[in-house]
Amino acid sequence: CSLSWLGKALGCCREVESWADLLFSTRDVPVSQLWPNFAGPYMPAAVPGLGLSIARYNVGGCGRPEEQTGHPYGGSKVRGWFALIEGFQPVPNGEFDWTRDEGQRNFLHLAVERGVDQVELFANAPMWWMSNSSSSFGGSLAQPDDFASYLGEVASQARSGWGVPVRSVAPFNEPSADWWMFPHDQEGCKVNSSQQARVIAKLRDELDQRGLSDVVIAASDENRPDQAIRTWQELGKADVAGGPSGSYVGCLNVHAYDGLEPWLESRHRGFRSALRRIATVAGVPLCVSEHGNADSSGVTLAQVILEDFHYLQPASWCYWQPVEHHSSWGLVEADFGDAPSQEPKAADLPHPKYYIFAHFTRFIRRGMVMLHCSEPWAAASFAPEENSLAAVITNPTLGTSKQRLRLSAFVPKGRGSERRIQAVLTEPNRRRLFVPCEVEVQEAAGCLELLVELPARSICSVLLPNVCLSGTESKSLVESTSTNMDGVDSPGAAQAGKLRKHSHDDQLGVTVQMVSSMARAAAEGAALERWLGQADLQTVRCWSRWEHECGCAATAMDAIPPALPSADSGFSDLLEAVCAAAWGAANERKYGAGNPDAQQAWDRFARHIQQLAHRAGLSPETTNDLKWYVFNVSWMMVNLRWYGQSSTDHTEASDRAAHHFRQLGGSDNVILRRCQKK
Repeated sequence: CSLSWLGKALGCCREVESWADLLFSTRDVPVSQLWPNFAGPYMPAAVPGLGLSIARYNVGGCGRPEEQTGHPYGGSKVRGWFALIEGFQPVPNGEFDWTRDEGQRNFLHLAVERGVDQVELFANAPMWWMSNSSSSFGGSLAQPDDFASYLGEVASQARSGWGVPVRSVAPFNEPSADWWMFPHDQEGCKVNSSQQARVIAKLRDELDQRGLSDVVIAASDENRPDQAIRTWQELGKADVAGGPSGSYVGCLNVHAYDGLEPWLESRHRGFRSALRRIATVAGVPLCVSEHGNADSSGVTLAQVILEDFHYLQPASWCYWQPVEHHSSWGLVEADFGDAPSQEPKAADLPHPKYYIFAHFTRFIRRGMVMLHCSEPWAAASFAPEENSLAAVITNPTLGTSKQRLRLSAFVPKGRGSERRIQAVLTEPNRRRLFVPCEVEVQEAAGCLELLVELPARSICSVLLPNVCLSGTESKSLVESTSTNMDGVDSPGAAQAGKLRKHSHDDQLGVTVQMVSSMARAAAEGAALERWLGQADLQTVRCWSRWEHECGCAATAMDAIPPALPSADSGFSDLLEAVCAAAWGAANERKYGAGNPDAQQAWDRFARHIQQLAHRAGLSPETTNDLKWYVFNVSWMMVNLRWYGQSSTDHTEASDRAAHHFRQLGGSDNVILRRCQKK
């Protein structure tokens, strides 16, 4: 999490140790310590600690009021005294004063004492005198070289003087946003892409000169994934990010916002996957460095985290500030007071959102291997050294849902038909927070399945010990069955799931619907590339969606993307056939029927369809319908791009595709079955 305002406000208060325990340990913090007015026989005795492992220290830009020219800060708009983060070079080109920002520094040390070993220094703005507004509360960067030197010196002091494990420096905070106009209510600064490139290159030199070559530069912490893509492309043109000869940027940071709203996949499909693809090509980790929202229930928070896990696949995920001054953006609301002389205190018990976040932070721990899930409302991870498996399962619907999490290639470690698991449930609407719940664990066809009945808009976390891989591949596939029942209470006493034998004859594999999704994404990607060009953002988004659809299909075949199922399964032939049909239609529509590239694509399409039929043992009827279905879907999507939805070419191809779709047996019919384990 980011320390920033909470660090300054709480760092010197009487209960600072308890606040640090709450955020950076997994201890149970007694309610009587932080919430004495709520302690009693009918209230919870303690609140579980979050156990956060990353601390982001806010390098401030405020000077001494009497020494700043113009208005020192942002006037009456400033959020409060706690938002005035003191910088360490308060006068232009003057001496550094390392006694400043005592509260946040103290809170940082307490976080490190509790096990935080990854510290990122981040700047919302430069020192006030480096901005064209003579303030850190809005304006534009005026002195990029001085700013880079300043950050390099602070990083050196933090590492050697404070003794904290600085891993990275993030010099910008939403630098392309248009809202950083003076006076603002918090620190912020607009930095264009050319200035960003200059700061990054200079900062790399400053860090290296101070013996901090292992400290990476993280950039650019843009507000939105789509803006992060554009900024990265500009930094690439300036040869500081993602270039063939290397990169000054060692980590791609992004925020999970849409302005002040959460970034949701339903509104902006494909941008997360496109950004992930960029980071993968550049060979740098991708991190969500900030998110927050005002939904105190935590339902939105769970959705954002799971969508980020699913589409963005970040190396780390950070909440903005877990403790906020009278704001539901905080997981916990506090009263920081009107002045530093007033003792801060908790305003209320933690929101349900706090417990929702704990479902992730206490179960999916650093170092665990994330498993690929086919749906974005569940997450699973595996700790190989501990032989334990963790899962977070949500029910985002308005009715009770029986959820099934299928974990292929995992089996119990050792003998014994019963073993205890840890499972907790949070139901925000009824304020049932972190209560024990019952999860059934079944062993079926050489894998494990978790079955749990979840009330509406609830979340469950499970830790399953003593499991291991049955082979060399693993993945997770999520299924659900929804009902219209009202939520039913689970027993109040702690209950343990039972591991028992269970047989079923489900044969999973690639369904007709999966083929449809792949064919649509590939054809749209090829059409957009021929229409708008390879580098266009819409094209990049669409090919990222194609990769995601292929990953979901590979998951159904017991593979872990980016690995593919075995060659004799026919899966690779299916991908080649779908992609060839897409390029056949796009090239023919763009260049004409006699185009050599189009003809070669159609030849590949016919060849791989036949190889697929042979390897998968498809009947002649199924092969024929599959061939013409993919063919017509490709033309349907290409004609949609070229001529529009009402065109005859589009509607005729759509009608033919629908006919063969029905002939193939509909959405859930399995075309390509997974190999059965021996």
